[in-house]
Amino acid sequence: MFYSHVYLARKGPLGTVWAAAHLQQRLKKSHHTATNIPKTVDLIMFPEAPLALRLSGHLLLGVVRIYSKQVDYLFRDCALVTTWLSKFFIVDLPEDARQAPC
Repeated sequence: MFYSHVYLARKGPLGTVWAAAHLQQRLKKSHHTATNIPKTVDLIMFPEAPLALRLSGHLLLGVVRIYSKQVDYLFRDCALVTTWLSKFFIVDLPEDARQAPC
């Protein structure tokens, strides 16, 4: 075997990443947001036990999917805040009052 079974266990450090690569629909938002991307990539790039190239490729695919979901959640939150701010702070100024007097 080219990997330790402890790494890919459900509660292991790379279990969520493996699930993201293979079982994408089963992960919840909390799984995506709790994953630390730099730490996970360091575990893949410099493992304690050697990993097969195919397995490291699958794990990197899982990291990319998790990162994509994190960016999607951030984009949705920013869009929501933008719409809330535009609703609550509507300012209609006349055309001549858009600049302050000198």
